[in-house]
Amino acid sequence: MTEAAEEPTFITQALSRAMGLEGQGALVRRMVTVLATEIIEGTLPANYPLTSVEVGQRFKTSRTPVRQALGLLQREGLVAIEPRRRPRVASLTLPEIRDIYQIRASLYAVISRSIVQAAPDEAIARLHAPLRRMKLAVHTGDALDYFYGTVDFRWIEAEICPNRSVGPLIESLGLRTYRLRRFGLAVPGRTEISFRDYSRLVEAYEDRDADLAVAVGGSIMTKALQVIEKNWPAVDAP
Repeated sequence: MTEAAEEPTFITQALSRAMGLEGQGALVRRMVTVLATEIIEGTLPANYPLTSVEVGQRFKTSRTPVRQALGLLQREGLVAIEPRRRPRVASLTLPEIRDIYQIRASLYAVISRSIVQAAPDEAIARLHAPLRRMKLAVHTGDALDYFYGTVDFRWIEAEICPNRSVGPLIESLGLRTYRLRRFGLAVPGRTEISFRDYSRLVEAYEDRDADLAVAVGGSIMTKALQVIEKNWPAVDAP
């Protein structure tokens, strides 16, 4: 690993929301944010070793805060810590990925139906801000910024959803879903297809068409999983 970079502020808020970093010390927050960002964005590949000594040297700290940071990353499914083995970037098998997407599809179906049935018009209108960001990223060819646009979109979706129980269930899947989504959206041509689907989803919300919203949301999940299934082994196999 290279020397620690400055904390990537563009993702700090998203990671803090997902991981509950508010109660952690500044150094632990910085280590978690930097390492999580590098894992999500693919800088640190699956099975990359993350020893306490090496991480401690990189961030100029002792083993105790390193272990704390790695423990938080393990909880989110980004790091694997096993007996008699060095900590490493977690790998995911295709069956595990399919399970994750099946759960996500079911939960987002609940969110879509709930939004159509009970979310106020002004709440649904909030989805246009991340949609504009995603549109710009498509035009500029910035797949990474497009990914972060989808992160904002999904967070707003959960916030405006009248069903207050489903959001925490999605969060419980951890940041491993960020890693999968970033990977899939990096495949050439994916952002254009994805943007069309997200635009249709917002239209279905605004038209109060629950069946269409659920169908479009399911299509987003199916297409994303198909891309990952096709490309994952060649790039990120254990």
